Amino acid sequence: MKALSFQFLAMLLMILFVVACSKTEPGSLTYNFKQGIAEVQLKAFPGSPPEKIYPNTQFKVIVELDNQAAYDVVEGELSLLGLDPKYFLLYPAEQTFPILLGRSFTAPAGEKKFLEFDGTSRELEAGAKEYLSNYFLTLRYNSKVDFVDTICLNSNLYDVYDAGCKVQAKKSYSGQGAPLAITTLEEIITPGASVEFRLQVVNRGRGKVKSATLGAAKLGGQEMTCLFPESGAKMLSFLPEKQEATVICRALLRDQGSYTTTLLAEFSYTYEVVQQQKLKLVK
Repeated sequence: MKALSFQFLAMLLMILFVVACSKTEPGSLTYNFKQGIAEVQLKAFPGSPPEKIYPNTQFKVIVELDNQAAYDVVEGELSLLGLDPKYFLLYPAEQTFPILLGRSFTAPAGEKKFLEFDGTSRELEAGAKEYLSNYFLTLRYNSKVDFVDTICLNSNLYDVYDAGCKVQAKKSYSGQGAPLAITTLEEIITPGASVEFRLQVVNRGRGKVKSATLGAAKLGGQEMTCLFPESGAKMLSFLPEKQEATVICRALLRDQGSYTTTLLAEFSYTYEVVQQQKLKLVK
């Protein structure tokens, strides 16, 4: 009887262990960070600068950078622009950083950096009680985004007896863990010859994409020929008012029935975020 109770208890503990290990949590091996829309969060640290600044005093502007994207940020530069030197001086005017790690299994929370700027206030104009100044935090960096999906191909669309996979003419996506997102994929097959993919690339973040460049693009292990039709090349400069583009990729099809394979497209891009802040000089 005691042996039976012990076996039952051991079995119960094993079931609880398996259930606990099977949960999908951020930071676990099964969690996919490359989904949705995520980006670098930019904000002034509370109290730095202070709400009120007095003439001829020293103060600090501390800016927190928090990378919530699933990719590293590299060659970053943060500038503080727009202050009138008659009232405020900041040093340095800009700071650079080589890398800000994105969210991953080894860094599930991403990486944070705090950049400090030393400020000095000057005198108010005669008779003035206060001076309110707007300035801008301008963050510019390079990063990347990867698009990977499993798709169905069929070189003979007229074979009604093919019991394999079914080709989807159009698919939609919520993002790949970056501000720049591949939102739709169209698949156009020329029976017995080739396939064309049309990827819609859209900026879903708070900033602006300055430019994007297509890197590796593969269908299974086969290299694809890809370009932005607007530029006729693998690189496109984005306009501030038009933050989306189409990429067209083409590949030859194997002469066989339907089959599934992977589609891969890698993009690198330059991004800029501008955020308005205020400084108040008072007597």
